[in-house]
Amino acid sequence: MHKNISSTIFYSLLFAMGGAPTIAMLLILLQKHDPNIMYQAFIGLSVIFACILVPLVLIQNAYLFYKRKNPALEEKMEVVSQMYLGLNIFCLVFWIFYQFAY
Repeated sequence: MHKNISSTIFYSLLFAMGGAPTIAMLLILLQKHDPNIMYQAFIGLSVIFACILVPLVLIQNAYLFYKRKNPALEEKMEVVSQMYLGLNIFCLVFWIFYQFAY
């Protein structure tokens, strides 16, 4: 399998697992009304975002796996792979910051 397609599949699966809790926590931190409901909302929002992100990523990855021998697609996937890597780095930095800041 080509390098960019395989790294896009890997990074997108990582984002599907780590992006849902990160998006949920960002939305919860934006609300300032009641800090007691934060973790209850975190679990619910994580599940909701995971139910959206995971199927989208799986559909994308199935398409990429089906078209994996296309050299034109390989060139286009370089930007997408770097985008997913950037999102994963953002999620990691967010959680490290969250652990030390709160």
